Amino acid sequence: MLKRFAATTLYAFRLPINWQPASNVCLCRTLEFKKNRLEIDNEGALKKIRPKTVPLPKITLLGLEKDVSVVTLDVASKMCERRGLKLVKIVDIDTKTQRPVYQMMTANQFLKEDHKSHKDKDEKNHNQLKGEKTALINCRIGQSDLESKVNNIRKWLSKMHEVRVTITGDTANEVADEVIKMTQESSRVVQRREKGNAVKFQLLPPKKS
Repeated sequence: MLKRFAATTLYAFRLPINWQPASNVCLCRTLEFKKNRLEIDNEGALKKIRPKTVPLPKITLLGLEKDVSVVTLDVASKMCERRGLKLVKIVDIDTKTQRPVYQMMTANQFLKEDHKSHKDKDEKNHNQLKGEKTALINCRIGQSDLESKVNNIRKWLSKMHEVRVTITGDTANEVADEVIKMTQESSRVVQRREKGNAVKFQLLPPKKS
């Protein structure tokens, strides 16, 4: 009797402490597994998001002997600095290599190249037309009026204008020859053409060398 009471009492005290439904145990283990799996997935995602190193753009470098190498702009600058040379860009983008082209130059080469560049720019500006003017002449025009027209044409040409001349009438060709002769020292004749009883041509300023 005493033994049965003791066993029953011991079982009563142990039951609240050690007994749990099997479903609770499975749920806890499932949640713990999901938590661990989520942490692993997050670590993998962070590794994937990590940015890659962007490669530095390269240039085509021409040496003093026109030898060709492909380096970064920073490397080319340091090479020129060590040798006391100038690094000059000569092509913005090479269509074949899709890289800019730079050249190493001595101080004298750089000065010559700079002088040539300014000279070419000045010549281009000098020869650039500023606009168009139109001169309409009838072959019955008097000599004094013709000379006045030609003077205006000379002024336009001196100011770098293109002059479009149209001469009409039965003797248009003779008047055209006379106008061209009177302006030959200050103009170039281009695109002379005849249509009906009209002669058309363009006078351009002479090229400056």
